[in-house]
Amino acid sequence: MTTSPKRGLVLVADDDPTMRLLMLEMLAQVGLDAIEADDGLKALACFQSVTPDLVLLDVDMPGMDGFSVCRAIRALEAQVAVPIIMVTGGDELESVTRAYEAGATDFVSKPINWPILGHRVLYVLRASDAISRLRIADAQHRAVLAAIPDTFFRMNKDGYYLDYEQGHEASSVFSSELCVGRHLSQVLPPDIAGHMMEQVHSVLDTQHIRSLDYALPLPGPAPRARQGEHPALLPVRHFEARLVATGPDEVLGLVRDISERKRSEEQIRRLAYCDSLTGIPNRQAFLETLEAELVRSRKAHKKFAVLFMDLDAFKRINDTLGHDVGDHLLKAVSERLRETTRPGDLVSRTEAATNLARLGGDEFTILIPDLERVENALNVAHRVKEAMRRPFLLDAHEIFVTASIGISLYPEDGEDCNSLLKYADTAMYHAKNCGKNNAKLYSSSLTMQIMSHVKLEVGLRKALQNDELYLLYQPQIDVRSSRITGFEALVRWRHPERGVISPTEFIPLAEETGLIVPIGEWVLRTACQQATTWQLEGKPPVRVAVNLSAKQFKDENLAQIVLSALHDTGLPAELLELELTEGTLMDDARATMVTLEQLRGIGVYLSIDDFGTGYSSMNYLKRFDVRALKIDKSFISGLPLDSENAAITHAIIAMAHGLKMAVVAEGVETDAQLVLLEQYGCDMVQGYYLGHPSPPDTIHRMLSNQGALAMT
Repeated sequence: MTTSPKRGLVLVADDDPTMRLLMLEMLAQVGLDAIEADDGLKALACFQSVTPDLVLLDVDMPGMDGFSVCRAIRALEAQVAVPIIMVTGGDELESVTRAYEAGATDFVSKPINWPILGHRVLYVLRASDAISRLRIADAQHRAVLAAIPDTFFRMNKDGYYLDYEQGHEASSVFSSELCVGRHLSQVLPPDIAGHMMEQVHSVLDTQHIRSLDYALPLPGPAPRARQGEHPALLPVRHFEARLVATGPDEVLGLVRDISERKRSEEQIRRLAYCDSLTGIPNRQAFLETLEAELVRSRKAHKKFAVLFMDLDAFKRINDTLGHDVGDHLLKAVSERLRETTRPGDLVSRTEAATNLARLGGDEFTILIPDLERVENALNVAHRVKEAMRRPFLLDAHEIFVTASIGISLYPEDGEDCNSLLKYADTAMYHAKNCGKNNAKLYSSSLTMQIMSHVKLEVGLRKALQNDELYLLYQPQIDVRSSRITGFEALVRWRHPERGVISPTEFIPLAEETGLIVPIGEWVLRTACQQATTWQLEGKPPVRVAVNLSAKQFKDENLAQIVLSALHDTGLPAELLELELTEGTLMDDARATMVTLEQLRGIGVYLSIDDFGTGYSSMNYLKRFDVRALKIDKSFISGLPLDSENAAITHAIIAMAHGLKMAVVAEGVETDAQLVLLEQYGCDMVQGYYLGHPSPPDTIHRMLSNQGALAMT
């Protein structure tokens, strides 16, 4: 089996080993070889010894920072400039400016969008190669033109051609017979003829060389424009004419065809300002367009809108169908956006394409100048949203996507580019949070919400290391004996500024950010240690129950983490209860069976939490072979008056006993509920009526008074 050839060698320089590892992995995924250096001096040494095809250079490194390394590399290079991508700490203009001043080719801002890093590097390599080839081509063309005489002519002070010797590059435009003896205005268009006549007089007056560029349309019919588009431009050839005086009343003109040079310049401009995947303007081009629109609208007292569009669940398409299909989808999306944002909808003075851009990934922006009413921006957003809902047919795939759109307005929401773009982005995320496939206008309250959310996330990341998390324990009581059989460990957060924060606020945030995994492991170890401490104090052995999140349960190292916690704390496995929700168990039934088998092998007690709120299959419930079901408190709260909940509760208890499972009722708050549950044969109960979540010292006293505890 042959492997595909590598696409190039990349030098990765970063003092953070984790960042280097991630960069190497992303580069390997797109077929790039890589070597690494952990500081600036080593990076410079590697560059001198290996000569990579591209350098991925972190700004902040010990010894020699990224800017210094970049300047040193540029000083070492003779002719060919190796592309350098600087990894900056953010989008601040100062870092970006310093990177370019040091000689960087491009930059990547942290946090890095890892899935597209490898493709970004490939695109920079491709652009660098294209520019190199363009420079080589330009040099070759210059050599050819130097060997072959340019077109030259002699002209008198009145503008009549005295002689005309055409070069090969101009043979299809004019001939000698067309020019000699004729006036300049009879050969060239009036505007070009007038400009050249001015230069002729200037040369004769000053005796200095003068030059001018001009373009002439090629003969033939004009290309037809599609409906709704601006008329297509006529194909032209570009020329440079250099004029030198050969006497008091006569000039010599040398004419060179510079069409190739113009095309090269345009290609370089496209590489700098066009998205290489979709062909539409990129982020830099959009920012410059936006800046120009700000200046124009400010002078003219006009309004405009910025639309920020993001595809919903685009990552799922990349993950399931592959990045090739994802790239084809982005091309199709950009084409549909071009068709949807017709010139008449956006602006009368420029092409619509200059107002549409791809910022990166699946993010697109649209600028709507001369906005008269907010409804006009909402109408465009609605039309874009509806256009995205139509299926995309890509090869053998029919793909359905939706889009979330945020809108910011000038001058209401901001008076600078960064603010308008940031606020449109904020509004877009609000649209996603409102169910996706949505369009929302920015409001200042959104920024406050996001800042509060970000601040809470930062605080939660510090909570573990600052010992701000603590556990409370709620007793579980055996219904028949009225004795404590166990405790459920419940995590709480005492914020240094806000005080105790409700779990309903920070647990979803922990799930969203992935912090639930380290927090969950801390809860597991802390609860096991506390249960062991109670035993060492001579208290009767009781189980401690710990909730496992879906992310924890899917961790392939879960069994090892549980074993480690039990071993390090000395808690017997049978005294640890792991609670899982129905949704967690049913998400991937086959994988669930494997994980449950590993946990049963350890000997821990397994239970299903919040039973009745999910979608368990009775067949799987039997195969899962857990020890207990915990009836969700939503069924208990209405007892004994709610006959439907009473019937459901009775049925769950009977079913669980039929499957040889114990039953725990959560949320017991009244004596009447307890009496009814005892009649139904419920095994254990838990709730405020029997004991609030309490700190370890309170539980210590409860266990000491175990013999005196009785239910009345």
